[in-house]
Amino acid sequence: MGRCLCFAALGIALLWVSEASALESGGFTLETGSPDALCPELETTREIVARRLGSLIVEGRKGWLARYTIGHAPDGNPRDFVRLELFNPEGGVELRRDLPIEGDSCRTMAEVIALVLDRHFRGLVANEANAVGPQAAAVAPQQQSTASASAPLQAPRGSEPAKTAHFAVAGTGPRLSVEYATTGAQAYLGLHVGARLGPKLEAALGLRWGLTSLEESEPRGAQVESRTAMARASFAWRLPLRPGLLHLGPAFTLGFERATTRGLQTQTARTRALWTAGLQAGFVVPLGRRLFVEGTTSLDFLLPGAAGQFYIDNREVLAPQTTVLGWALGFGYAWGKSETRK
Repeated sequence: MGRCLCFAALGIALLWVSEASALESGGFTLETGSPDALCPELETTREIVARRLGSLIVEGRKGWLARYTIGHAPDGNPRDFVRLELFNPEGGVELRRDLPIEGDSCRTMAEVIALVLDRHFRGLVANEANAVGPQAAAVAPQQQSTASASAPLQAPRGSEPAKTAHFAVAGTGPRLSVEYATTGAQAYLGLHVGARLGPKLEAALGLRWGLTSLEESEPRGAQVESRTAMARASFAWRLPLRPGLLHLGPAFTLGFERATTRGLQTQTARTRALWTAGLQAGFVVPLGRRLFVEGTTSLDFLLPGAAGQFYIDNREVLAPQTTVLGWALGFGYAWGKSETRK
């Protein structure tokens, strides 16, 4: 009984080895031009291609040769790719394709290689069948082979992650936007710049000018009016999230409020500083590779002892809010190299 099990295991192993090495027969050979790059790994790729392609029967001593090589183009698009080349038995190049590496698993890339080769050989068979049909004169075999080689790739269902277009809002460069914002009862027009500090972090700086004013009236008929300009800095954790980019983190604001009075015997003007700290969250949605819209919401708290006061006749006016809920909507442009989201 033990010998039977040993022979059965040996038979299964030989069957597997013969299947995995079928592409090294006289009909077809698969090799790699970058043997130290283990993604996709050669033996795994041979096994997947063998299962999809089957066997090739060719005349003569030499057969078809396929070679894949890992390539990098730091300034190109795609930046990382696998170059697949297929040579016919005469040594001519039948197919050359650059397959982008965009975070797919190594097995998925091997399946894409198998799919490209399978489509090419199926296209050759279809061309020969059309050549003997009634429409052989209308369709050139060379044109059909080219169309087969340039057909869009579709990996087996469930093996290739969904991809979206390249976009720059999650890339390496800064983002500049013009924004409309409100905090409390005031509206602002501002400029906002955001820049990436690392794969998961970014910093931003904004300047805002008040479009509306705060007003308060006194019983004796005096009025006080103030306008605010502020600088706002934030640090955020960033997460590319379909269809855009999410950022969340702390924010700090330094505001300068200028107040003037009317209805008093002596007109006065005073300036005070307001310091706040809080939490800010925003979402950036690309309108293309460079343009984007950004929505932001924030909750800020007045820092104790960090705000000046306005007085009329020893009575405080325009007391600052201790808690402020705000939001902003911006439209902008992104610089730098783009990334591909999945």
